[in-house]
Amino acid sequence: MSDTLIPVNLLTGFLGSGKTTLLNRWVRQPSMRHTLVVINEFGEVGLDHRLVTQSDEQAVVEMSSGCLCCTLRGDLSRTLSEALSSLEEASKPLPERVVIETTGLADPGPLLQLMMTDHFLAHRFRLDSVVCCVDSAVGEATLQRHEESQRQVALADRLLLTKTDLADETRVSRLANQLAKLNPAAEQWQIVEGKVDSQLLVGAGLYHGKTQRYQPAHWLKAERYVFDAPPSGAALLNPSATASAPTLHSDISTFSFEVATPIAPEALENWLDLLMSFMGEKILRMKAIVYLSDRDAPVALHGVQHIFHPPTTLPAETVASAASQFVFITKGVEKETVAELFRFFNS
Repeated sequence: MSDTLIPVNLLTGFLGSGKTTLLNRWVRQPSMRHTLVVINEFGEVGLDHRLVTQSDEQAVVEMSSGCLCCTLRGDLSRTLSEALSSLEEASKPLPERVVIETTGLADPGPLLQLMMTDHFLAHRFRLDSVVCCVDSAVGEATLQRHEESQRQVALADRLLLTKTDLADETRVSRLANQLAKLNPAAEQWQIVEGKVDSQLLVGAGLYHGKTQRYQPAHWLKAERYVFDAPPSGAALLNPSATASAPTLHSDISTFSFEVATPIAPEALENWLDLLMSFMGEKILRMKAIVYLSDRDAPVALHGVQHIFHPPTTLPAETVASAASQFVFITKGVEKETVAELFRFFNS
């Protein structure tokens, strides 16, 4: 059950974007007590702490704020497994949340894939949100020069425009527009010196632990996409795409479409198999709420490149729309290519 899984928040952002400053503020908030923070080096956090337990391979420290902290030792599954074992050996309760801070050059995609495919992670944790920090002063230039930064933005659920006190209003506005072009579904928040309400950074996942309810509409955010006219001769409604910002040299784009009638399971499987086989590396992230012809309840799908999380059956009352909804974030894949392949398997 989803309420037995520990929520994970992934904190990403390019070098110098303010991740560590944010993390320092974040973990000190009362709501973040009993959180395990996974970082690259203890020294980067700079918080008062005392050792809970350590071995030759791993150490877990307890912060003065009540959080726990450990270092990322290569493989995330191994790191979290050893951290939880250390807590159990010390007769400490397991964390209620995990926050993972990536390096500034990291592509969050592989970590998301690992959470879907690793047996230990998939059965103990669930993705709650991907939070990305973007430096307001130099964010435009960073997006222009570094593909890693574009991917961090594209895969995020929350975008934090940091250091807004160091950039004029025009620059911040331009950056916000660029970010919206790359990822229209991500909520944007402007922050200074890492000051942000922790509740704005959590709760973006399919399942909301606080309410113990699924939130498919909030997770999918299909309404954030600008729709244009449907193609002729198809059972598709509202296919759409948002082009990359004109000033940004990027082929990352997003698009969404709806399917009015239930989809045959074999047609959906064949379509997705073909997409992932030939375009998997270019499909950065895909989310969907799908009505299948052999089921009464809708299912949620979540894919990162060629890896898919097992489908989640949703309570029918949590889904407002009667149509299947798909959202794609891609690199160099046109919406018509995806739509035509769908028509082929559903004709």
